[in-house]
Amino acid sequence: METSAIDLAAENQLLRGQLEDLKASYQEMVQKMSEQLAVEEQLKESQERFKTVFEQSKVGHKIINTDLKMVEINQALADMLGYTKEEVTNTVILDYTHPDFIAYWYDLHEALWKKELPNFSLEACLIRKDGKQVWCVVHTIRFVDRGQVMGYTILEDITERKQLERHKDDFVSTVSHELKTPLTSLKSQCQLLMRHLQKTEDGFVHKMTAGMDKQITRLTRLIQDLIVVSRVESGKLQPIVIEYQLSDTVDEVIREFKTIMPDRVIIVNAPQELSLKGDRDKIHQVIYNLVSNAIKFSAKDTTIDITIHEKDNHANVCIQDYGRGIPKESVERIFDRFYKAETVSSHLESGMGLGLYICTEIVKQQNGRLWVETEPGKGSKFCFTLPLLSSTPMVN
Repeated sequence: METSAIDLAAENQLLRGQLEDLKASYQEMVQKMSEQLAVEEQLKESQERFKTVFEQSKVGHKIINTDLKMVEINQALADMLGYTKEEVTNTVILDYTHPDFIAYWYDLHEALWKKELPNFSLEACLIRKDGKQVWCVVHTIRFVDRGQVMGYTILEDITERKQLERHKDDFVSTVSHELKTPLTSLKSQCQLLMRHLQKTEDGFVHKMTAGMDKQITRLTRLIQDLIVVSRVESGKLQPIVIEYQLSDTVDEVIREFKTIMPDRVIIVNAPQELSLKGDRDKIHQVIYNLVSNAIKFSAKDTTIDITIHEKDNHANVCIQDYGRGIPKESVERIFDRFYKAETVSSHLESGMGLGLYICTEIVKQQNGRLWVETEPGKGSKFCFTLPLLSSTPMVN
């Protein structure tokens, strides 16, 4: 009897322990369920917010799959294209894209799916249902939804901005060409006047006429830069393709600077002859602009170092100065049109911020690239590459 009572007490104690464990498990389960419900509620609210932004945004939005089909779009994108949402859904954006942009946009998508790019941006021209063109800035990211890789894109209509830029470019082109003729005449007259006045010993007259000639030359170069920019923007900057030696072009530029700045030391390191096929005169302009910048932004007692070498079947040219360098916040924009880095003396310096933009476009057109390595207070090194004669020829 006593044994049975002891056994019952032990069993009762065991049952109480199991009950406590069950209570704890139940409370833990309730806590987890509450947390899960809270997460689901937050997710639902987040989805509702996204849906509201997606649907009501004045900017075009679309979600695409790896086949590039637009599985979901908003009303703004449908309005941008001039179709209904039903007409556009499950079609491909490239079907509404101007032919000039289809291949590049497709390649960016391929790089996105292959994880070569986490995202991409571009400017593209779309064709509306009524045949009108719509320019837009496109931003696309890759994301995963329930195990499926998708793309999310925002398209912002910039047609009005493009029209304003086109009007501005037309104006700049017209004015530049109108100014070119009288400036050429003025330059000739100034040089005739200088030759006529060589017989006089009046130093003031010589100084004034030399100053006039210098300013006319500077203004002529600015006009030429504007004309080149207008040709770049209109796609009329056609290259004249010839075979040439890169070192000869560099030597020619250096001789020009030695004539006007005999005290500046320019050191060239070109261990071998490199043959190129392209537009020699435009590459001459690139080197001239880069050397001119190096001289402008460095002290007179410092050297300008030019190195030329071969790498991966390309010619690499680097122009190094030991001046003030470029502020970090300006490095990404330094090659933009009309951009000048903000410095203490930038407002006092000549130029319109076109030189580096022109250099970039010329090098890009000849299948090369241009970049800068810089450190504030220690100088800048601008480098560009061009394919060698033995590599794939440039398409003219």
